[in-house]
Amino acid sequence: MQLSNLLLGLAIGDAYAAGLEFQDRDWIRQHVDFTHFINMREHIQVAPEKLTAFTAHYQPWDYTDDTEMTIGSIKALCSGQGITEQVLVDHWEAEYREGLQRKGYGRNGHGSMAWYYEGRLSMAEVRDFQRHRANPGNAPAMRAIPFGLVEEDLVNSYAAVNALSTHPNAQAVQSSQIVARAARYFLVENGTAEGLIPYCLQKIELDEGYQNYLQSVDELPVYDNLGDAEFTILCGLQPIREPYFLPGIKGLPSDSKYTAGAVLYILKQASDAFDALKKSVYLGGDVDSLAALTTGILAGRFGLESLPAYMMEAVEGKDYLRKIAEMWDVS
Repeated sequence: MQLSNLLLGLAIGDAYAAGLEFQDRDWIRQHVDFTHFINMREHIQVAPEKLTAFTAHYQPWDYTDDTEMTIGSIKALCSGQGITEQVLVDHWEAEYREGLQRKGYGRNGHGSMAWYYEGRLSMAEVRDFQRHRANPGNAPAMRAIPFGLVEEDLVNSYAAVNALSTHPNAQAVQSSQIVARAARYFLVENGTAEGLIPYCLQKIELDEGYQNYLQSVDELPVYDNLGDAEFTILCGLQPIREPYFLPGIKGLPSDSKYTAGAVLYILKQASDAFDALKKSVYLGGDVDSLAALTTGILAGRFGLESLPAYMMEAVEGKDYLRKIAEMWDVS
């Protein structure tokens, strides 16, 4: 496992997919061939007054909050302070503010954490907002990879703290643990694709609904044979319906459970990092977290060679990401 490959793959998947976030699956499959970067953020189908949340302070090839918060998770693990809710929040905020100072603006992509960073809500209020949501967002899953690379007996507990720090929600906790376990299975245990979902079912205490969902995902056909019924199993009702976001398009909604399930499915189906990126983006919808996680994990497993050179050249923060990898000792 190369930690620098993991972080660079994660940032590339995140940055490339951010340009296509919340686009319809059918449109993506007709217009995207991965030979160049496409920025469709100004065409996200929301009310005009809400569009600035997706376009303000966004620059093509910038990574988003997915990579930023993953770096914060790594720095927390390296700090020697232990992993608590407050330690994690402090490191995520510090990474956000470092970017704010360097770039002159806060990184695009933050949801409820932006309310905290901007002083509009306390962390207690953010947690209360997320606590009982039926569809908690992706944040706990998107920043969970580092917690899969700690000692075996700490993986589930650290992944739980990761979720509870911002999303004290059972679905969010289980999603964080799934992503952490998927990272461990591929990067530490060198597991086979076929054994991934059974491994997660064995290692994580999942509720009945989550167990049934993952078992259904494990039974899905190969990627090229997915049809309308199979996309509904993997991503929920299609087109997406409220309260899931973005309603009206075909694709992956902003929901930690479906994101975690899609991560497992793509990891099971993809042959390398580039294949993972393509399969993730071609699902449509909220694809940047999915592409970040799958591309990062398979880049850590198989390397970066499959990714086009233009992606490596263009992605933000290459030297910084390599520096983070050097300080991150998981031996």
